[in-house]
Amino acid sequence: MKINYILSFPAPHTHYVEVEMHISDIVNNNLQLKMAVWTPGSYLIREFQKNIDFIEYKAENNLWKRLEKSDKNTWLLNVENRNEITLRYAVYSFEYSVRTNFVDTTHALINGASTFLYIDGAEDTALNINIHPFDEWQQISTALPQAGDNKWLRTAANIDELIDSPIEIGNHTSYFFQAASIQHELAIYGESNIDIEKIIEDLKKIIEEEVKIFGSHPCEKYVFIIHHTDSSYGGLEHLNSSVNHITRWSYDKENYQRSISLLAHEYFHLWNVKRIRPSTLIPYNYNSENYTDLLWFFEGITSYYDDYVCYRAGVTPLDSFLKIIEKNINDVINNTGFNVQTLSESSFDTWLKYYRRNENSINAHVNYYTQGALIAMLIDLSIIHASNGQKSLDDVMRTLYDAYLKQNYKGITEEDIILAIDSVCPINSKNLLDQYLRSTTPIHVIDFFENIGIEANEKSDENVIYLGLGFSWKENKLMITQVDKQYGASIGGLSAEDEIIAIDGFRVNKNYKNIYAHKKVNDTIEVTIARQGILKTLQVPLTADRFKKITLQKLSNPNESQQIKLEKWLGKN
Repeated sequence: MKINYILSFPAPHTHYVEVEMHISDIVNNNLQLKMAVWTPGSYLIREFQKNIDFIEYKAENNLWKRLEKSDKNTWLLNVENRNEITLRYAVYSFEYSVRTNFVDTTHALINGASTFLYIDGAEDTALNINIHPFDEWQQISTALPQAGDNKWLRTAANIDELIDSPIEIGNHTSYFFQAASIQHELAIYGESNIDIEKIIEDLKKIIEEEVKIFGSHPCEKYVFIIHHTDSSYGGLEHLNSSVNHITRWSYDKENYQRSISLLAHEYFHLWNVKRIRPSTLIPYNYNSENYTDLLWFFEGITSYYDDYVCYRAGVTPLDSFLKIIEKNINDVINNTGFNVQTLSESSFDTWLKYYRRNENSINAHVNYYTQGALIAMLIDLSIIHASNGQKSLDDVMRTLYDAYLKQNYKGITEEDIILAIDSVCPINSKNLLDQYLRSTTPIHVIDFFENIGIEANEKSDENVIYLGLGFSWKENKLMITQVDKQYGASIGGLSAEDEIIAIDGFRVNKNYKNIYAHKKVNDTIEVTIARQGILKTLQVPLTADRFKKITLQKLSNPNESQQIKLEKWLGKN
């Protein structure tokens, strides 16, 4: 069977990409055409088929007939003993994100999962993609191989490669550079305050550092697609590329770390999740959820290394790196949801909860990115300590990648992770993972740091009042957006979506805390609210802020053992 697609954009102001699908050398009369309902790296059923108005095929009389569905993402096609057939459909593309299609007159981002139908049972068939750009567009950037000298004709070995290779089309600017002996493209859409020379120089350092961890590079070329946006931020990793949203003015000194760390994060995924993969995601099932309880590893490990690699590459100063670590620790140990959801559950339930946060998420969820990064760091520090500075988490990642490079790779399980850790340095990793993945046991980090020559101090100020509520000032109304169940707002009966009208008889404004600033912990305030239009007055206790703050600094006089381990973790900077 041969499959060829044609993408065209005759009226991009309508936000549609038009698709023709030519199928030839057909051997079966009945074909099932499917569209993925999710895309790898973004673990939520997104129902991409909702953006297709209808699909039709050219009958033998050259009339176009509509296909019927058998379920939400499957269309049935009886080819009636024909050797070839053509289908056409249009995909509405107006969701501006890293994981979906966006088309307007300035450019198009095409993501495979939300664009291409595929034939059930023919997922391994090689594919051709012919792109007919809008008249004003001159540029294309994608990791898909080019066919001959025609940059608008691309190929994919199978549907996995096609889904995992986003396409940027328009008049964006591309910069090319070599790093780790690999050709890299930086495809940038939108105005910003980016310093191209600096970011390329920093990316080279980061890429070289990441390749050193794993020992080799998996790509022949790599494409960074960057959209400069007004407000959105985030990235999505792909087999040989990434799509990144970075706010356009965020390359200044204050925000640069966040921007460069995002690019380092998605690049690290080249190895961790695109090659080293959970066994339950081999092969991908594009029709339903693909469950794994290992996202703490694939996203958490990557979240630990993104800033760590920036430090090791000399892009991030030591004091800034330690501040990042401090923030991650404090975010985890002060998260109310830590007492409710385990890290393993957070990974497994990402399909239900991570992308669907609500007003109660603060009380019920943990973040497998941040908490997973903390556990990754503790594993790293444990290995460095137990090996007296001879081994680290780098060796574990290289061991897992070496396993991927062997034939008949089946993906990894938690048992494979445990075996890899203990093969590098026995640290009783099974017990450590049992404790931190499947329980809500408090995480005590101080001892981990002391072992390697870092002083960790914990502070709290229980004389500070904290009600535990989030709010927004909307249409001159003080609206509660979330309530932390540990604190006075929840204890006193306040709820999300309440409007706070007055406190102790005084009408509130944006500075509502001034009304009770003179009071002390354990005092009570009278809060007048409107709840669904009904006035209520509640007695709310003023509770103490129990926020724990961990701070880190290098020991001034580490002993010899601590110094060896410190140099292993932080180098001699």
